[in-house]
Amino acid sequence: MKKLKEMFVYNIIIMVTVKIKDILDGRSYPDGGIMLFGIVRDAINSNQTVSIDMEDVDSFPTMFMNTSFGNLIVLFGIDTTKQALRFQNIKKSQIERIRKYFNDYMSLID
Repeated sequence: MKKLKEMFVYNIIIMVTVKIKDILDGRSYPDGGIMLFGIVRDAINSNQTVSIDMEDVDSFPTMFMNTSFGNLIVLFGIDTTKQALRFQNIKKSQIERIRKYFNDYMSLID
């Protein structure tokens, strides 16, 4: 009789939390977007998820989303980018704005 080795597979999700308020502090929107892009890019390359904390942030202008989300979509594709992002302390209007950005981007590449 053969002995079977027990094998356990753990799906561990490591999450990086980013406070957008801190990212934007003292930076232009494009520079803040580039900083977020770098953090998320590194997290995706390390199989991590990024939790984006929107506390004390009113909105994202398009120039911020172009240099962050737009560049991530170009590099990783829309599905991987969406899967890597989670949001905290986000308002309904912010969700709608981000959703619209992703949908508009999708319509451009279809």
